[in-house]
Amino acid sequence: MPGDQNHPVVLLYVHPILGEGIAAYVTAETGVPVQAVSALDHAAVSTALSARPRVVIFERAAGVDLADLTYQAPGALLIDVSAAVMSGTPIPEQGQAPAVESIVHAVAGSGVAHPHAS
Repeated sequence: MPGDQNHPVVLLYVHPILGEGIAAYVTAETGVPVQAVSALDHAAVSTALSARPRVVIFERAAGVDLADLTYQAPGALLIDVSAAVMSGTPIPEQGQAPAVESIVHAVAGSGVAHPHAS
């Protein structure tokens, strides 16, 4: 999606197939456009977040700092879609990556309306 549009939902991805897939699915299910941006492109991230999105879906990575996201997108619902591959018990602070359906419900319940809804 063009970077010059204001999107109520921004998705910051590290892995394109994950990010673009979730963005397409959420848009298809909710009708809300999702701007997918590489989390590794700091200028694109700053531009997307400067539009004050209502929801930021992100994949944790070395360049993605939760405190910085909170600062750049104040008041936004932050959804972490990261998952760790491991054996044994998950580290408690990592939690569980939300299922795609949970992401759809969170976006739909965030007050972000379809742009063409009356």
